[in-house]
Amino acid sequence: MVSIQQTIRFILNDAEVTANVPAGMLALDFLRKEKRLTGTKEGCKEGDCGACTVIVGEPDTSGGITYLPETSCLLPMGELNGKHLVTVEGLAVKGALSPVQAAMVDAGGTQCGYCTPGFVVAMTAGIMEPKLPLDREGLLYAISGNLCRCTGYRSIKQAGLKVMDQLAAKVVDQDRIKALCEASALPEYFLTISERLAQIVPARDTQPEVDPRGLFIAGGTDLYVQRGEEIPDQPVQLLNTQSGVSPAKLVEEMIVVDARMTFEDFADDPLIRAQIEAIYDYNLLIASWPVRTRSTLGGNIFNASPIADMTCLLLALETELVLSKDGTERTLPLKDFYLGYKQLSKEPDEVVATLRFPALAESSFTNWEKVSKRAWLDIATVNSAIKLRMDGAIVSEAHLALGGVAATPLYLEKASAFLSGKSITAKVVAEMLQIALTEFEPISDVRGSARYKKLLARQLILAHFEKFSAGVMDLEEVYAAL
Repeated sequence: MVSIQQTIRFILNDAEVTANVPAGMLALDFLRKEKRLTGTKEGCKEGDCGACTVIVGEPDTSGGITYLPETSCLLPMGELNGKHLVTVEGLAVKGALSPVQAAMVDAGGTQCGYCTPGFVVAMTAGIMEPKLPLDREGLLYAISGNLCRCTGYRSIKQAGLKVMDQLAAKVVDQDRIKALCEASALPEYFLTISERLAQIVPARDTQPEVDPRGLFIAGGTDLYVQRGEEIPDQPVQLLNTQSGVSPAKLVEEMIVVDARMTFEDFADDPLIRAQIEAIYDYNLLIASWPVRTRSTLGGNIFNASPIADMTCLLLALETELVLSKDGTERTLPLKDFYLGYKQLSKEPDEVVATLRFPALAESSFTNWEKVSKRAWLDIATVNSAIKLRMDGAIVSEAHLALGGVAATPLYLEKASAFLSGKSITAKVVAEMLQIALTEFEPISDVRGSARYKKLLARQLILAHFEKFSAGVMDLEEVYAAL
């Protein structure tokens, strides 16, 4: 029998660690209970509050280390083999406060203090991330996953802006980690991490023995919320330890994506950004930065939530799933994957290996809309996506999707078919809306009544055409026809 225990070697702050723990054990529990590093706080234990934020560094293909913030309450220990785990205790510089920590003190950015370590770690991850500007935009991106019940955020933002203003000129056109160490914004041990990781895991390809009984986990952002107390005592198969995740590829006019690709990587991928120009803006509405670094496309699909944001977009893109089991693969349209609430057209041991959807033609239009109780970082009440392919003024094909109105993510077959071969006019859109609203019986839940959701569905679909027509179509004509 395969043991659920796994020997994991990694660097924790500046110390090399060998741990023999269950692969599915949460990093949060290991830090607090095994290492007594209690600066990493247990708050919601669902990835929402950011009190347990850590920074994880992983060797990249360039020979350096890529550092990303993650919520340790969703991070399995088995993924840390050969990586660098940084907590708030590892950020002091030469025995003194780091600039981020000092700025929080100077700005009075703390009251009860429970959220403070998470903010400090998140801000530090922000100044370490090369893609983020050291300004207000970069600050808000960095702390998007952190909640505070005391300060009203003003003093926290002041602290972040102060440190970013101090460091901005010192990192221009330079390696971020090296520049921050030279500016005494990071401890100098960061400069040796790459070489040290190569020594403690010299082969870089050593993998734990796969337990055939194991629960499949990729990002775990849904599984650990739903079953977090039981997973550490179970055998697991950590999909992210099996091989690297490749960038999206164009293969015979199809965009092919590894199902383990995270939301953050999907939105950053050059091929995806060329295909879906607004994907960066969509991503900001879906989750926080630390959660997006773990949430995977395959996990979003397999969780089968009726309001899954990425699933809604992928439905409209005509996505196909390549399902794998014991080396055998089969292909299934995503729109045929959902049989009922949390019921999937799959065998028990099948996993989704890759996703693929047709490359978008220059004449294509895509859009994604969402309504939630909070404007940002909240689960959807209703979401919707569309893809139109135009032949001049005529729709050659249309694909509409809705979420939050039925027991499953919904592809609107009839409304999509109706639009094919037609010009987009107020009359056509009004008729299409009437058809779309017959394709589902709206559900009531804690986020809204059936009547409210039906109204939202209508308005979100209409929003697609408002953007598509860019003010040419008279919306009053549409409303008059409804």
